[in-house]
Amino acid sequence: MAGSVASELVLFITSLLVAGMVAGGLYLVTQDISDGIAVKGSSVATALRTNFEIINDPENIPSSGGLYVFYVRNIGKSPITFTPNSVVVMIDGVVIPPSNLTFTPSGILAPYDVGEIHVPMSFLSSGYHRITVVTESGNRRSLIFRIG
Repeated sequence: MAGSVASELVLFITSLLVAGMVAGGLYLVTQDISDGIAVKGSSVATALRTNFEIINDPENIPSSGGLYVFYVRNIGKSPITFTPNSVVVMIDGVVIPPSNLTFTPSGILAPYDVGEIHVPMSFLSSGYHRITVVTESGNRRSLIFRIG
């Protein structure tokens, strides 16, 4: 009788230890998932607040004074830093050096405002091209357009 009580006590203590380890493991996994959701949610919220679009007519890119003009509209709720050093412009996968770009207005693009990116005509030949604009927050938009 005493032997069976001791063995039941050992089994009871062992089951408590196993249950405690399983609960601890589930807590760590749940906490890790929760932290990941919070980080991703914050990232998505920032991306939505700093959103933009390229609003050109892809068949009719305006030009003026040896420059093509691309229109960017801030469709987010936060201002976007809008300078050649804070925005990366690529045409057909090639980064246009910031010294060759002009931004109007230069500085900040307020929510719902339209800015202009001026690209020298020397970077484009006739035919179809893709312009990609990347802001400092990592938002990226592309437009396939045609130069006549």
